[in-house]
Amino acid sequence: MQPLFFRFSDRFALLVPKSARASAKIDLIAAILYGLFGGLTTPFIPVIGRRMGASTLQVSLLVGAPALVLLLSLWWANLVRRSHPVRLMVWGATVGRCLFLLMPWVRNPFTYVSVVLGYHAVASIGQLGYAQVMRAVYPAEARGRIMALVRIGMALAWVVGSLLGGPLMDAFAFHWVFAGAAVIGAASALVFARLNAPAVEDEEGRITLRGTVSVLRENRSFVRFLTGFFIFGFGGWMLTAAVPILLVDELRASTFQVGLLGAVTSGMWLVAYYGWGRMIDRRGSAGALRTIFLLGTLTPVIFLLARNAWMALPAGITDGSTSAGVDLGWLTAILQYAPAGAVRHYVAIFNTLVGIRGSVAPLLASALIPSIGPRGIFVISAVLMLIGAWVMHAVASQRPGARRALPEEAQPAPSTDR
Repeated sequence: MQPLFFRFSDRFALLVPKSARASAKIDLIAAILYGLFGGLTTPFIPVIGRRMGASTLQVSLLVGAPALVLLLSLWWANLVRRSHPVRLMVWGATVGRCLFLLMPWVRNPFTYVSVVLGYHAVASIGQLGYAQVMRAVYPAEARGRIMALVRIGMALAWVVGSLLGGPLMDAFAFHWVFAGAAVIGAASALVFARLNAPAVEDEEGRITLRGTVSVLRENRSFVRFLTGFFIFGFGGWMLTAAVPILLVDELRASTFQVGLLGAVTSGMWLVAYYGWGRMIDRRGSAGALRTIFLLGTLTPVIFLLARNAWMALPAGITDGSTSAGVDLGWLTAILQYAPAGAVRHYVAIFNTLVGIRGSVAPLLASALIPSIGPRGIFVISAVLMLIGAWVMHAVASQRPGARRALPEEAQPAPSTDR
């Protein structure tokens, strides 16, 4: 009898177009392994840092690390512009995740923060190739739905990893749990290497500041989209800096409760990914993100009102739903706005802005927390996220004639299974 996992992946394959089934199955297996890696590490990284004695600034660096390293995106894009996107993705993911093998030798907050920053810096390289791979292997009319299905598998594994992570770290030192997760994460990247992506369009020449300014000047719809995303994301990154302080210092959350919050968050991905994917296929990214951003404003409100760790759990519901939508929304938007041959450039522009807000917002929050506390940060975060939702509403409501024409291949298409 086939193992349950393979029976599941066979049924999954039937839900995607025949031409994309082989790629989707490999993508799914890699995503499940990545989900285990992420669930065993990501929810615990800032909390463990705080327990090791990390300062407020160091905690801000831990939560801002995924964005901080994206400041290098335009430079990375030039360095790797001739690389095959699959190899680029695999190399960055494998080397980055293997840095967690160093955790058994970590004994102080400085080294801990350095390893986490190193992981995110190297792993971020792969994002530049990932968007190209998704455009190449999945048809435009079903791309959002297929990517959502893959992420559902990832989310299920993330839930398992989050639930196992707390008890494992209570039984063993976190150093060894993180090192074991690194092996699983590297295996995920090696599975992804089996993806047989067809030839992708050649990228344009070297990215320059003048060329980037030209893109932003000529594609005004993209600029408005970036503006809404930046404001919403700034509020979100301020939120992430305050949550570990609230959980550890005020709510005294246990490792189990932290893991449970992570499991609730990733559990919502199981429901949200497919729903958002269908909405993106029908309405386009901006239309879906308008709703996603409005839902996201509830997360800081829930943390603001929480008086114990159990009251914070509903934030996992809203945060999980929002993060799933944002994860799909930004990537599908890039594929809608970017002309053929410019995907890496558009991804690099988007990632650079993520890096700016993800660097500044947590540091600003850490500077304000001594004066206004984490709950004051939640108020500011909610206001910014609401403004971002309003801007995205304007983008989604833009008259069709006023929009820049998108490449035919990247036009959002209605879902075929309505």
